Amino acid sequence: MFSRFRTRPTARTAAAGIVAFAAFGVAGCSETAGEEEGTSVEDVQEADEEALEGEAAVTPYEGAYDGTFYDDVNTYVGQEVTVSAEVDSVVSPNAFVIAGTEDTTVDPMLVVGATEVSGLSEGTLVEVTGTVHEAFDLPQVEEDTGVDFEDDLFNDYDAEPYIVATTVEVPEQGDEDIDTATATDSPTSTPAAS
Repeated sequence: MFSRFRTRPTARTAAAGIVAFAAFGVAGCSETAGEEEGTSVEDVQEADEEALEGEAAVTPYEGAYDGTFYDDVNTYVGQEVTVSAEVDSVVSPNAFVIAGTEDTTVDPMLVVGATEVSGLSEGTLVEVTGTVHEAFDLPQVEEDTGVDFEDDLFNDYDAEPYIVATTVEVPEQGDEDIDTATATDSPTSTPAAS
C-alpha cells in the first residue's frame, strides 16, 4: 500500500514536467522565426554559389608554365601545383630553372627539391608537382629540403617566387617533342622530395 501511494505523485510530477517542458519548447521555437524576414531561398543559393566560385579561384593550378600561371603566382603560394615546362637551365642536381612556353614572355622560375633529378638538360620537358613559395631564401630552403646548396649559384633567385618539387616527371627517350601542355603522355617519374 505504501508503494502504490508513492507511485501516483511521481506519475503526476512527471506529467507536469512534460507539460512544462513542451510549453517551454513551443515558446522557444516561436521566438526564432521572426527576425530573418527578407531572406529567401534564392539569397541562400546565391551565397552558396559565390562561395563555390571563391573556392574555384583557389583551386590548385595544373597546366603549362605560361602567363596564366605566372600572372597569378601569388594566389598559388602555399598550394601544390603541377606545371609543364622546358628546362631553361640546370643549377645543381637538386635545382633547375623552368622557362615559359614559346608564346609567352614569363620570367624563368626556380625549382628545387630534396632529391636529385637525373636526365635534365636545357630544353628537356618536365612536369613539376610541388608547392609554390613567394620569395626564395637560401638558408630557409636548405633547412626545408635538407640540402646544402652552393650559395653562389642562387644569388639571382633571391626573393623570387619558386617551387619546392615533390615530383619531377621527365619524358622517356624519343618523346622530347611532346608539347609542353601534354608533357605527361609518357613520363618517367622521379620523386623530388622525401
